[in-house]
Amino acid sequence: MDWPSGTHTGCFGTNAHMNDPKMVKKDFITSVVLITFSLTVITMSYTMPRLERRGIDPFSAPGVVPGMIGLILLCLALVLFSRSVRNGGYRVFRREADANGQRLHQGAAFRVLLTLFVSLVYAVGCLGRIGYYSCTALYMFTFICLFEFQTGKPLWSQKKMFLYAAIQALVASLLITVVFQNLFLVDLP
Repeated sequence: MDWPSGTHTGCFGTNAHMNDPKMVKKDFITSVVLITFSLTVITMSYTMPRLERRGIDPFSAPGVVPGMIGLILLCLALVLFSRSVRNGGYRVFRREADANGQRLHQGAAFRVLLTLFVSLVYAVGCLGRIGYYSCTALYMFTFICLFEFQTGKPLWSQKKMFLYAAIQALVASLLITVVFQNLFLVDLP
């Protein structure tokens, strides 16, 4: 793929968004949250029963898969953390102002509340009442459409976004279902 000049220099290089001070700060906060979360997952995975006394293979213990996922997440979060620190993301508490002198606000609180609401509807309202594959596909489709929809454009002009959202939701939920049921042997709701 041809990248515009200066926007991509490799996996650990500088992306275009890393030059944006707002994104660097968001990456810093995100990395700290992910590091905390992944350390919690690793710790909880380690404390899960290993079932050695039953003669069960150590690699089939219940904490192995979450522990590996937590370890991978920790590594990726550390990469994000180091990139954001290198670009000044630790200056997160400095206030910035736009051209009119007002504090920059992109509706982050609204997006967080919307994410929590949609996720709670999925987890509490739909999961277990609707088949897992259908429920997850619907959740992903709704999530993508909510955050990709452009309010100033007519609905029909955004049909490509809806099509891509449907394809992504169907493929992702199918892959998640197959991997968890057949590879991890997890009974899904």
